Amino acid sequence: MAPDSWPLALIWVPVALFALAIVVGIVVRWFRAPRGTRSRLRHALGPLMSAGEKYQELHTGQRGLQDSIIESIQEQETQGSERGTGDDDGKPGRRVP
Repeated sequence: MAPDSWPLALIWVPVALFALAIVVGIVVRWFRAPRGTRSRLRHALGPLMSAGEKYQELHTGQRGLQDSIIESIQEQETQGSERGTGDDDGKPGRRVP
């Protein structure tokens, strides 16, 4: 190794080791996942996709897909319990428009 290239190696060696660790993690999760191509892809790449979504949340300042889905489900559950019998005025009987 040339003496002038060692500072560059101090940067690229840790980056390469980090990338290798990510690839090894994906491969291990692939083999441990349940059978089925879609299931294996979901299990193997799930953490990487979650990291990408979190980066997008922090970068744009908007909620991610998972948070939006959870909030939507909670709103639907709350509206369902508030509806009760379907009467808007809370009084039993015939509804008047």
